[in-house]
Amino acid sequence: MNLQESIRRILREEISQKGRDKLIKMIKTIGIKKTAKAVGGTDNLMKILNIDSPMKFLHLFDDLDVVQSEENPYFTLFRYEKGKNMMIYNKKNEDVYINYEEIWKPLIVVGLFNPDIQELTSEWLSNVYNLRGAKTVPLLGRPTMDAI
Repeated sequence: MNLQESIRRILREEISQKGRDKLIKMIKTIGIKKTAKAVGGTDNLMKILNIDSPMKFLHLFDDLDVVQSEENPYFTLFRYEKGKNMMIYNKKNEDVYINYEEIWKPLIVVGLFNPDIQELTSEWLSNVYNLRGAKTVPLLGRPTMDAI
């Protein structure tokens, strides 16, 4: 079964928890942009997933794998797959570089400004990943160590 057939099947299903779980898995696999496009846009995706606040959106990313970087002892990586970092925490300066396309930009789309996003993501990181006092920064492009 190809990706389009899988998407059609998901959309035909009654939007049950099982259907929402499949969409969340798609977000983690192919990204939020492609998943939103598959269901007719970001607004539809958020309605289907019952996401009615920016914090609920951030909670989609509560289960990232936390891995120590092999390249830099100061970096902790947050990701679902190797090479696809959603966030990079720099222990030396306590900055958390957040994937712009997958996490930061959707928060802009719902009307938040950068200072609001920094405050919200800092609160989320503190509560979920125990990163207190970390400064959040959008990371444009593919999140790699070279970009920091």
